Amino acid sequence: MTNGLVFDAMRSRGRGTIGYPRALTAVVIALIATFTALRLFLHSEIRLVSPIDSVKFQVDAGNDADDSFELPESAEPAPPSIVISTTLERTAPIESYLIKAGEDLYEARAWAELFRSVASTRYLEKGQSFTIYKDPETSEVRGIKYDLDDRVAVTEAHLGNGVLKASLERIEYLDRSVKLTFAVRDNFQRAAAENGIPQPIVQSLEDAFSERRNLNRLTPGSSVKLIYDEKVSRDGNVSLIGDLAAAQIRTGSHTLTAYSFADEHGRVHLYDDQGRPLGPQSLRFPLNFKYISSGFTYHRYHPILHEFRPHVGIDLAADYGTPVKAVADGKVQTAGWAGELGNAIRIAHQNGMVSIYGHLSKIMPSVKPGTYVSVGQLIGLVGSTGLSTGPHLHFALEKNGAFVNPLTQTLGENHRVSPQMQALFNDIKEQYQTALAALPDVGSHTASAEQAGSESTLSGIYQEAIHRIRSSRRSRHHAISTRGLSSGIYSTGGGL
Repeated sequence: MTNGLVFDAMRSRGRGTIGYPRALTAVVIALIATFTALRLFLHSEIRLVSPIDSVKFQVDAGNDADDSFELPESAEPAPPSIVISTTLERTAPIESYLIKAGEDLYEARAWAELFRSVASTRYLEKGQSFTIYKDPETSEVRGIKYDLDDRVAVTEAHLGNGVLKASLERIEYLDRSVKLTFAVRDNFQRAAAENGIPQPIVQSLEDAFSERRNLNRLTPGSSVKLIYDEKVSRDGNVSLIGDLAAAQIRTGSHTLTAYSFADEHGRVHLYDDQGRPLGPQSLRFPLNFKYISSGFTYHRYHPILHEFRPHVGIDLAADYGTPVKAVADGKVQTAGWAGELGNAIRIAHQNGMVSIYGHLSKIMPSVKPGTYVSVGQLIGLVGSTGLSTGPHLHFALEKNGAFVNPLTQTLGENHRVSPQMQALFNDIKEQYQTALAALPDVGSHTASAEQAGSESTLSGIYQEAIHRIRSSRRSRHHAISTRGLSSGIYSTGGGL
């Protein structure tokens, strides 16, 4: 096209020599202009994003696109952020916290809107961990992190040029084995609190020795050695208390010991050095209730159906949402809607016993048909589903297929270490004894953070014991079946 235009111009001027220099000059000027325009275009600064303005702001919530920005080689890295972490003392909208951190109202609302789109809420709950990252020079907010629960956190960051990005992140934990010794001068509860022992561990100790010794009546000067597991998030903001792994209490001339061990079904219990179970084998009632609103009878007037019919259980009045626990170890038969009982759970126990929990407002996600539960495990919350006039728990027991009165029947559980598990228990007990003996008698508190699977954690001790036993069996050609142990052993990792 260009050549055609040039040739037309040349012909219009005839065949004289004057037209050729002019045409050549025009072509050169056109090429120079084209080259200059291309050079300016290629070297001009391209604005990738627009700043937040009064009309809209740009957000990016979880795109798979590459979010990295390459800095020129001459650029210096930004100085480290100022990190402010806190446990929230009240529930409030996120923008209120951002305004306190120095953001203006408009910026705080921009952050809050993106946060809401990812977290499905704009409120930060009391008791949760909240972290703000601020620029050390301008004090502007660079990013935030909020723990929705003990599993998931929301992170939000300012990428520059008005662009905000938010995403959900799984909270990663490190297994931590806590080992300590403390002395009891006058009161066990007080001594435990002074030494920072978590309440669940204190409760486990009191339950374990409840039938042998009242720990609040220990001889002055008694010493307590403990090993328990916990999980700590990588940023240190969240810790989850695990189970008690081992304990030794010396009081006067007596020594009380407890060792955690998972049976063939993966259910963890505390045992003494002879393999005898410690603590209650079953609960009298599955919850803390106010009163019994209806008893066990075969002739009861139904308040909704207005007829006389059997009431083969007891109704335990309690507030909506009250925790309901399994009364003994067992295997879940059913968990879900059960007609008149609403949301209900059936758990099979030893000796032909079955426990039933009805009218629940919620069934815990881990409670599914075919799964095993342990005595005292949280299985649901009190509600008023099904045929119910108000929040309460319908609790019933069956024995060999027939209903029995829960107020007069006992479950008769026995969790003694089974013969096929005795070798594994003895090996694990020896490792716990070695770990406890390594602790000083009084006045020390040590904790070592380890990766999951470390031999210092409960999970690690189990795995090491299995390795040793299997090696021994191979060398002696002694066949003791360990089939079915894996689920139980690995389920105790971290003591959760």
